[in-house]
Amino acid sequence: MSQAKVDKRKYEKKNRKKLEKQRKTKFALKCIAAALIIGAIIGVPVGINIYRSIPKFVGDSTLKAYVGNYIEENHSSDLDTVRALEESNSTEESTTEDPAVSAVKEAVEEAADNEEDNDTSNEASSEESDTEASSEETSGDGNN
Repeated sequence: MSQAKVDKRKYEKKNRKKLEKQRKTKFALKCIAAALIIGAIIGVPVGINIYRSIPKFVGDSTLKAYVGNYIEENHSSDLDTVRALEESNSTEESTTEDPAVSAVKEAVEEAADNEEDNDTSNEASSEESDTEASSEETSGDGNN
């Protein structure tokens, strides 16, 4: 063996951990770079196609038509069931109303009326306090 080969092997044996760490780091960087390049090659055209397929402006009628078609295509059996339930509920509600429900409705209406009365009385009291404060300021200015 030549002296150059011997020196090279001695150096490699002496610095084995350092060289192995460098080799692993280079391999990891190459893998990351390859993943980014492959991701860009695949991702950019796919992203452009997705962006182009999204409409720029959707009017209300277009959106309603799209949603209606989607629901009819994917959930038509559910719609029939819901419609039947709504029809049966509407006929039951129109014929008989539960007394508990009517009592709750009346209580809610009374609470709303009381709240409106409290709001108007609070406004009136704040106006009175404003007029009292302004009259005190005018009388205080005349004494000095």
